[in-house]
Amino acid sequence: MTSTPDVTIVGGGPAGSSLAIALGRAGARVALYEKATFPRLKPCGEGLLPHGVAALERLVGLPSAPRVRGLRFSAGGETVDVDFPAGHGLVVRRDRLDTWLFTAAAETPGVDVRTGTAFDGERGRVLVGADGAKSRFHRLLPATPDRPRRVGLSTHVHGIAGVEDRVEVFFHDHGEVYIAPAGGGETLVAGLFDYRHFRRDGLPHLLGTLPALRDRVERLELTTPLLASAPLGLRVPRVVDHARQLLLVGDAAGCPDPITGDGMALALSSTELAADAILTGRLGDYQRQRLARGRRARRLGRLMLRLSRTERRAAWFLRDLSGVIPKLLDVALEPGSTAG
Repeated sequence: MTSTPDVTIVGGGPAGSSLAIALGRAGARVALYEKATFPRLKPCGEGLLPHGVAALERLVGLPSAPRVRGLRFSAGGETVDVDFPAGHGLVVRRDRLDTWLFTAAAETPGVDVRTGTAFDGERGRVLVGADGAKSRFHRLLPATPDRPRRVGLSTHVHGIAGVEDRVEVFFHDHGEVYIAPAGGGETLVAGLFDYRHFRRDGLPHLLGTLPALRDRVERLELTTPLLASAPLGLRVPRVVDHARQLLLVGDAAGCPDPITGDGMALALSSTELAADAILTGRLGDYQRQRLARGRRARRLGRLMLRLSRTERRAAWFLRDLSGVIPKLLDVALEPGSTAG
């Protein structure tokens, strides 16, 4: 691409790459900057809820990845299975998803990808910040980390039996542990911890001590490094700077606490809104809709954190209020909210 692009996107993760593809297919000239090179591992829960799967399919298509039909919650001897009301989820390793999407962007007519290249300030008519929760553009559109402060860990392992077609969530006194099929015999393992009780070795330790999980742990072998991320959850009161023709997408535009499982799905479903807003010039519409979806996701996250503050409380919730869980899931996936 030799002429000035219509849109410059900074960040080639799922939101940035899928936005570049959507704009390129609509005839826009796009410059996509990504300072890293692919493949790359990132700390992530890697689950994509059904509305995120639907958005990804509309934007790009779907990668080859394990499908999941629902969730399984466990705490204090109580277990509840919940199926997704419609569609299926995916569990996609981030190194594979990011590489697949960035490659698709590079192959899209009108998209000029600049991998391993930091954004140098040269921009098109519209500038998009898709550079994650620690976006450089938060100096212009400030962000506030959520409370309580939490830390996330993730890795992939061999050696956990009975991992099938659900994302399993195990509550303990200081957070949650998630396991899910990652394909090729691997299991995704992710843990969320209250910052005050965070230990880097806490996740492998918990796998062998949680009553609902310890009998399933065989000879555990980590197949990817144990990665950490903090803080979790981010609120961005404004995601559009009209004077600068700047908008934020993906985690740069804010993200709920990962307890909702809605981070990537929210990012991808909102990317559709961003593409339409850029093509029509109605950036204000994008800001209103994106902020509304973010508020709904954050409210759900706060509610889930209160209900699972301790393992005992989570067990009570699963035992006595299990009928509420499908309703919460319906709210999370309701069209026109976070679902797109």
